[in-house]
Amino acid sequence: MKPPATPTKSDRPENAADVFDVRSIPGRTKHAQIFQRWSDLTVGQHFVLLNDHDPIPLYYQFSAEYPDTFNWEYLERGPEEFRVKITKLRMVKVATPVMPPTVARTTAARSSGQRQEIDVRGLEPPEPLVRILKVLESLPAGIALHAHTDREPCHLFGEAGQRGFQNECREQPDGSWITVLTHVSRS
Repeated sequence: MKPPATPTKSDRPENAADVFDVRSIPGRTKHAQIFQRWSDLTVGQHFVLLNDHDPIPLYYQFSAEYPDTFNWEYLERGPEEFRVKITKLRMVKVATPVMPPTVARTTAARSSGQRQEIDVRGLEPPEPLVRILKVLESLPAGIALHAHTDREPCHLFGEAGQRGFQNECREQPDGSWITVLTHVSRS
C-alpha cells in the first residue's frame, strides 16, 4: 500500500488542538507517542501530524499493523514542514503500552534456511544501522542476512565492508529496500 503520491494543501484552517507537533520529540519515543495519540481517538476523529521530515516510515507502520483502519492525507509536504491528517476509520485494540508491533519484532532476526532476516522499517536513524550491525556481529558463517529498510542503507555499506561483508541492495515495488549481506569469501 502506497501513501497518497500527490500532497494537497488544505484550504481549511487547522484547529491548534488537532495539531500534534512531533518535531522536538526524541526519535526513540516519537512513533510510540504518535500511535498512542491515534489510539486515543474515537472513530471519525483525526489529528494533524506536524513533522520536519516526511513521516513515510510511520505510514508503513500504520499500513502493516492497522490496515484499513486509518486515512492518511498529506496537507503539506515540505520542504521544511510536513503536515499529515491522520483519521481513525475503525476501532482498534492497541496493546498497552503502545509500542508498534513492527518495531518490537525487529529486535531479533528471523532464521529461515541459509539466511536470517531483519525488518527495521519504521525505525528512526541510526537505529536501523545499529540493529543490522548487531545481527552481523553474531551471524554464522555461510548465512546471508536479508535486511529490510525504509530507504537505501548507504551508511551500512562501508560499515559492513569493514566487517568483512559484501552487499547487494535492491529497491522493492513498495519503495522499501532489501539488502543481502554475505561474508566475503577468502580464497
